[in-house]
Amino acid sequence: MLTAEYYFYKKIKGGGYYFFKRGLHVIKLDSRTLFLLSIFISLTLITTWMDRIERNLLGIPEGVMLENIEMERLLPQEVRGVVEEIAIRYQKTPVEPRLDKETGAIIPEEPGVSIDVEGTIAQIQAAAPGQEIKLVTISFEPHHNSREIADAQQIIAEFHTWFQGSAARCQNIFAALRSLNNTLLWPGEVFSFNEVTGPKTPERGYFPAPIILNGAYEVDYGGGVCQVASTLYNAALLAKLPIIERHPHSKPVHYVPVGKDATVNYGYLDMKFKNNRNGPLIIKTALQNGRIYVELRGER
Repeated sequence: MLTAEYYFYKKIKGGGYYFFKRGLHVIKLDSRTLFLLSIFISLTLITTWMDRIERNLLGIPEGVMLENIEMERLLPQEVRGVVEEIAIRYQKTPVEPRLDKETGAIIPEEPGVSIDVEGTIAQIQAAAPGQEIKLVTISFEPHHNSREIADAQQIIAEFHTWFQGSAARCQNIFAALRSLNNTLLWPGEVFSFNEVTGPKTPERGYFPAPIILNGAYEVDYGGGVCQVASTLYNAALLAKLPIIERHPHSKPVHYVPVGKDATVNYGYLDMKFKNNRNGPLIIKTALQNGRIYVELRGER
């Protein structure tokens, strides 16, 4: 195979062949092959020459940098490709303020950032030799701010129920209350008990305890969480929140009046309500002195 390491050392014409020698290596080329090779080399040189001229005329000036990336001699389509790739890496969506689920502390909002591709390209193309270009960024503010949460601390409604039962039932109630505590609901959002508390599995801290199924008592993981759902349901009623989904038990329960209970079963039966207020709602829960407490807080 002929490679760039070979060069013309001696040319001998004889027998209809041209011989190119280098040391002990000999390459035989006939007239047609030599002609095609000459054309290929010429076209390569012309293409390289034309590319260099195009980059000198249309490319980015010498020494131009974009965020420590060399842009020198890049053509317009190459500049766009570099900027678009950087834009994907730098893009950041805004983060809404939220509550720490453990402490209830307000976690501030974070603005989002995107790259103005066209604006950045325009600056690069207008750059002087040796100029350092910064990305042109666009900032996006979240829909809500921390002040809204700080103002939503008045008790809008509260409800409590007395509880009793086995240690397993108490543990299930505690696990559900812990999942609900410090839940934040923005205006227009729909609360889902099942979505917030999740599957009632051993891995999530739930134990087998009595449940009501088809009018009879059975034992299953998460027994007791329906009392938590019912307590929250009654608080939502007192707050005059629209109830989106609610299901009664197949027999009366002792902890709330008839018609005021809410049974749940992950993946099948849920309890949902909507925040129809102008500001956020915060769910606060507690378990003390034999009672389950639920508070709904907001701005009066």
